[in-house]
Amino acid sequence: MSFSIEFLTISILIGGLLAAIFIKPDEFKNTRTSVFVSIMSSMAVIVLGFNVYVSTVGLQNQRSVTSAQFTKDSVDKMWLLPNNLLTEKKHARSEFLSSFYYNNISLYNLTKDLHTEETIESALEEQYIAIVLIQSWEDYLTFRMLDKTGDIVWLCNFLQWAQSPFLRKIFKNLKYNFATTTRDFALLLFEYADRIPVPCTDPEIYNKLSDEMLRDPKLLRIFEARSNKKI
Repeated sequence: MSFSIEFLTISILIGGLLAAIFIKPDEFKNTRTSVFVSIMSSMAVIVLGFNVYVSTVGLQNQRSVTSAQFTKDSVDKMWLLPNNLLTEKKHARSEFLSSFYYNNISLYNLTKDLHTEETIESALEEQYIAIVLIQSWEDYLTFRMLDKTGDIVWLCNFLQWAQSPFLRKIFKNLKYNFATTTRDFALLLFEYADRIPVPCTDPEIYNKLSDEMLRDPKLLRIFEARSNKKI
């Protein structure tokens, strides 16, 4: 339909242009043809304007749908997937898994006195989980402007992960596999996570610190560098 309207509009405009070139103005302006061309030209302008409006609305709707789908994909990849890994891995140590949920008092009490011996299998699974979590931080910095979840939501979740001493240890070994902005972001998360008690009995502290982080010049510089692709 859009193509037909555009074709009709262009045809009318071309017809009017040809008439203006080949017909003598003094003789043409008093004819019925002149009135017809004038009317059709006006209609062409109206139709063209309507077509532009319809195209703009359609583009906005498409952007909304794309944004909603991108947000869903972000939640699946950066939140549901990591949390699913923490529940399905069978060799990762219990104290490692619970370290990402220090706001869960029951889970903390169940594992606080555990000192499970590390094995090859547990080390590999824990490293894989850490890679997925850190990659979520990198993906957040890359795609945050397209995602509608909101910075506060993501930072609250990331601060919980950053409380894990196991994650910090693995990060030191793996950090050079990630972008400079990701490393800076991780260090800032660890810095703020140090201000959260273990275990955490006040979930509101995550929200307060996330809000504070968003005003921190260091985080703003990370956002700017990422948007400028200075990784």
